[in-house]
Amino acid sequence: MILFWFIVAAVGILYLQGQVFQRFVLRHIKYERRFKAKACYSGEQVELIEEIANAKWLPVPWLRVESQLPAHLHFQQLDNFSVSSGQLYQNHKSFFSLSPYTKITRTHRITCAKRGWYKLHTVTLTGGDLLGLSHASEQIALLGELLVYPKPALVPIHELPYHSWQGDQPVRRWIVSDPFILAGVRSYQAGDTFKQINWKATAKTGTLQVHQYDFTADRRLMIYLNVDDAEGMWRNVNEITIIERGIEWAAGAAEAVIQQGMEVGFATNMPIAGNSIKESAHIEPRAGHEHLIGIFEIMAKLEIERTELFHLMLEREALSGYSERDVLIITSYWNDALELQAEQLRYNGNAVAVWLLTDKALAADHDGQASSEDSRDEVIA
Repeated sequence: MILFWFIVAAVGILYLQGQVFQRFVLRHIKYERRFKAKACYSGEQVELIEEIANAKWLPVPWLRVESQLPAHLHFQQLDNFSVSSGQLYQNHKSFFSLSPYTKITRTHRITCAKRGWYKLHTVTLTGGDLLGLSHASEQIALLGELLVYPKPALVPIHELPYHSWQGDQPVRRWIVSDPFILAGVRSYQAGDTFKQINWKATAKTGTLQVHQYDFTADRRLMIYLNVDDAEGMWRNVNEITIIERGIEWAAGAAEAVIQQGMEVGFATNMPIAGNSIKESAHIEPRAGHEHLIGIFEIMAKLEIERTELFHLMLEREALSGYSERDVLIITSYWNDALELQAEQLRYNGNAVAVWLLTDKALAADHDGQASSEDSRDEVIA
């Protein structure tokens, strides 16, 4: 009889504790997840911070935190959490045990394998009693996000349109002296280098004379990237890796120009994620590091899909009538329709260069070769 009542009491206690935990286990549980950095470059590591607090007297024997994240965020394997990855997404599970009035902070190191705009959407909290007889679940919305910029490719500066590295339009006001345009000679002044000395004028006058350089206006580089991976592409991009490498080439060219103090712009027939209208991305040339970061942000948010035919985008740009710009076109193919628009851009007074995303170019680029004959085809007017 005593054993019977012991069993009844045990069952009653187990049922009671199960009901208590089911009702209160997730009460006053505070959970936060965020990226430590707002942005990084592809291939770099960032930290994902998890903070969970139990702000009540009742302990939490076990708590499981489940979420779905993009597969391109690679976690380092640690204890108390597991990751099961698919082709596009991965399921992330963290496990906790919380004493009363405690807070746990956990840091995960993540390698960002691909450029993109990654958002933290929701997590599901599941907690239960000591024996796992009952449990309760709750879904929490998150607001964290991470921008992964494309890793700028090392591009040969000499293959960019030549006007980007020296001005050719003399101006009356001072901007920057151009060592390629001579305006005459003048007397030697403190700070002049021996390379500037004009020896013929020095011999004629009997005093040191140096070259007088004219001042020229800065030029602007406009980069156009074609999302079509082959001529005659119907709608969907099949060779995404080629286009991703094209984005890295564009990022490398933009970075190289900005570092030289020049202005750069970027346009592509791809839309920006998050915009309600699927329009081609476009940003006008400007200078400065802040502008470069703005270009990288647009590149990080690009969706690999076509908004319009590339030759139509170039036609619209040519009809805008801008001049004295240097144009860099990055595309996987070249045909008569594109050549026609390139000629129109040249006719408007712009220099045009073409970098082809061919298999040969990508292989040479991957091996770190810098030869223009092996890595890129160039057309300069």
